[in-house]
Amino acid sequence: MPHIWKGILLMEDRKKILILGIGNLLFGDEGIGIHVVERMQNMTLPPDVEVIDGGMASNIFPYLIEKREKVVLVDAIKTGGHPGTVYRLSENEFLETRQGLRTTQESEFEDALRATIVMKTNPKEVVVIGIEPEYTGEEDHVCRIGLSPAVESRIPEIIEAVLKEAWVE
Repeated sequence: MPHIWKGILLMEDRKKILILGIGNLLFGDEGIGIHVVERMQNMTLPPDVEVIDGGMASNIFPYLIEKREKVVLVDAIKTGGHPGTVYRLSENEFLETRQGLRTTQESEFEDALRATIVMKTNPKEVVVIGIEPEYTGEEDHVCRIGLSPAVESRIPEIIEAVLKEAWVE
């Protein structure tokens, strides 16, 4: 049983690989990371894999990812591409090559990752599995609960991509 102190999983109970879904369920496709990890939480996964719904808890992102062997982030990723397109980005691609277009959660995760790098507690590897959103609320600031059909239909593919990253023999 994991040890919890004031609602936080203690370091000694962490697993080597973290699948972290982030986003905002109130803004349509921005919530894709949460939808994916909710489905994955009932799956049989290797014993060294942990699945967490990080939601919008950006203040604890550094704590959640620090000192992990691998972090697989699941989130909406804006590139200007066709809605529903699934991407796999390395840490470098996520941090360095994607300037400009970012969702709020992407920016907050980037800040958390850079903070762990500065503190020298960063994960050994970070992979981002993202999906091009159709609607994130940033366009008109209107809440829309639920995923667009283009994004919803890609959930099995996203889960498959995440499992490929998380499955360590």
